[in-house]
Amino acid sequence: MESPVPATGKVKARTLLVSGGILVAGAALVLAGTLTANATPAPAAPVAPAPAAPVEAPAAAPARSVEEPDNTPWGDVIGTGVRGDAGELVFYGVKVDVEQLPETTFGIMAGHRSADGKVTAGTVANEFKGSDKAPGFHAVSGGLNGIPSFGYYAGPAAKITAKINGKTVTAHQAAWSVDPKIVVFWFDSANDPAGLAAFDASGKKLPAGNTGVGHG
Repeated sequence: MESPVPATGKVKARTLLVSGGILVAGAALVLAGTLTANATPAPAAPVAPAPAAPVEAPAAAPARSVEEPDNTPWGDVIGTGVRGDAGELVFYGVKVDVEQLPETTFGIMAGHRSADGKVTAGTVANEFKGSDKAPGFHAVSGGLNGIPSFGYYAGPAAKITAKINGKTVTAHQAAWSVDPKIVVFWFDSANDPAGLAAFDASGKKLPAGNTGVGHG
């Protein structure tokens, strides 16, 4: 197995700014005069206005970042042996901590590794509905920017197949070192896989899960 290598690519993050404010209430000063019957009221002595209390500008609350999947490898980097101008195609797990996805804790990143071992993030795929470890397919991504179709399967998948361009093909696959029950798979084509199916070591068909294909 290969050792985790810090990634240098950046994954776009969304930032939610939470600001605070201070409500300042002012008090009005009311002056009342007393009149004596049949007498001309004496002019009131001028009253100097009370000095205004200093009002501090509202302090901005610290910004809170809602991060999309990180690009730091979680577990071993899976090499594919497929090389191109950007380097070797690789896959690795990444941690996911997004408030809107409480049941998603990780995703699978597709990227490249240069000859000197530097890993650059490319496309990440993660579950967006329900548990990320429910039996079946998850985070199936169509090919994008030189990266082929890929995803992961939760369960004892010994063989994964799909139809691409009308032909049944077998995916390449590797277990994730952090959780061997998670099987990362990828195809040689960037075209969308249809009819995804997984089988255990005895050839028994496994639950399908989420076979929908996402893009980007």
